[in-house]
Amino acid sequence: MKEFENCNVLVAGASRGIGKGIATAFAEAGASVWLGARKEATLERAADEIEKISGTRPDIVARDFSNSDASDLIDGLPALDVLVVNYGDTDTAPGFDTSDEAWGRLLTANLTGPARLSRHVARGMAERGHGSILFIGSICGREALGAPIGYNVGKAGLRALSKTMAHELGPTGVRVNLIQPGNVLFDGGRWDDKLKAHPALADSVLKAVPLRRFGTPDDIAQAALFLSSFRASFITGAELVIDGGQTVGF
Repeated sequence: MKEFENCNVLVAGASRGIGKGIATAFAEAGASVWLGARKEATLERAADEIEKISGTRPDIVARDFSNSDASDLIDGLPALDVLVVNYGDTDTAPGFDTSDEAWGRLLTANLTGPARLSRHVARGMAERGHGSILFIGSICGREALGAPIGYNVGKAGLRALSKTMAHELGPTGVRVNLIQPGNVLFDGGRWDDKLKAHPALADSVLKAVPLRRFGTPDDIAQAALFLSSFRASFITGAELVIDGGQTVGF
């Protein structure tokens, strides 16, 4: 029997890259998977690709998860066993040139949106006495690595959100954990665009990574499966850094 058979999984932010990789892994493990993102066309393409790999086609939820009412977002979905929150925004000017509008947008995308969605899903999980909520953050929530300040602050807040929710929900049987990816390379992603424009950038980036490579979506997906599984039933409030050894803080 596949490990996640009879489990309902929503991956919010699943149209490409890490989110699509996580959704694919859950589908291969037997879960019923819902893909969430803003654009229906990209979700349909992702569902096609996942079906070819796993043999089952995920359903799609085409909505802006970062800036919508969470109760409305999951109307019509079955009771969720696993929620993976994998979305955010980095597009803004650096440092204190960030405008008020951009600051608000980044905090909404990286912190407020995930909080809205997860706390709404958590209510149903708590009533049923089980469930796993998994946030996908960034090592920029741990160390100052040159990303826009609003992004860093939002991802740092996600650490606090994850830890606090884990403490609040533990007595109900719901687990909450956080994965902090480093530099993950995939087609159409941020690093893919940067390396196409500046190929020499790879050498300078990888000098900071002891394993001397970029991560892959599957590196994150396999960890997501474990943390959401019964094998991790005594793990909550945990933060798993997957960055090839790049971050150095204790």
